[in-house]
Amino acid sequence: MGSSSYTPRHGPSTGGRRGASAVLSAVRRPVVGGALAVTLLGSVGATVAIGDPSHPGDATAASSATSEPAQTPATNTVTADIARLAEDRRSTNVSRSASREQDRREVAERAKEAAAKKKAAAERKAKAAKAARAEKKRENEAKPVGERDFTQAQLATIRKDPKPYAIELMRERGWGDAEWGCLDSLWIGESDWEHDATNSSSGAYGIPQSLPASKMASAGSDWKTNPITQIEWGLDYIKSSYGSPCEAKSFWDSKDPHWY
Repeated sequence: MGSSSYTPRHGPSTGGRRGASAVLSAVRRPVVGGALAVTLLGSVGATVAIGDPSHPGDATAASSATSEPAQTPATNTVTADIARLAEDRRSTNVSRSASREQDRREVAERAKEAAAKKKAAAERKAKAAKAARAEKKRENEAKPVGERDFTQAQLATIRKDPKPYAIELMRERGWGDAEWGCLDSLWIGESDWEHDATNSSSGAYGIPQSLPASKMASAGSDWKTNPITQIEWGLDYIKSSYGSPCEAKSFWDSKDPHWY
């Protein structure tokens, strides 16, 4: 069966349209393949992005990558700087605390040393004062009774019993113990050795009964309260008037009422 459009298999092309279609088919074939490749790649990318159920590990990694920001070198540097600053502050605070504690201890030690020195100085001063008083006492006791200095406490004791001092004062004037009995008896009769004894009728005053009382001021301004001053004046009066206590006692015995 013949046809005008038949072309032998190996013969030259006789139709222009048929040749053009063939060319277009040849050109279009790669384009279709490229589009298909792009589509497949897009599907693979989407699968990786959303997680392929057949690859759960990949999905987890993708999720982690999405939820946690990646650590960049700049971020690491800032984190290290913050940690270093925090450590520096901690070290500085520890150093300051140690320094303050050291200062406190040094201040306390200096205060302790100062207190110890002050205490030692006070003890030395007290010891020196005590030694000075002891030396002064020895020097004072070495003096004649009439030249001694007496404290108020000592005078209070003397007022209670002035006789031991009267014996010493008598001896200082060169009289022996034999004169003591006469002197003791004489002044017992006059005042009973009371430093403030007063004769209501004559006004005679003190242990020796001075008349007037103010005569005893020649022995000391404290004649009203100091038995030593009174005894010194009385012994000087006896010596100048009678020569000795026994002579004064004899004269006193010869008078009625008694006086000397």
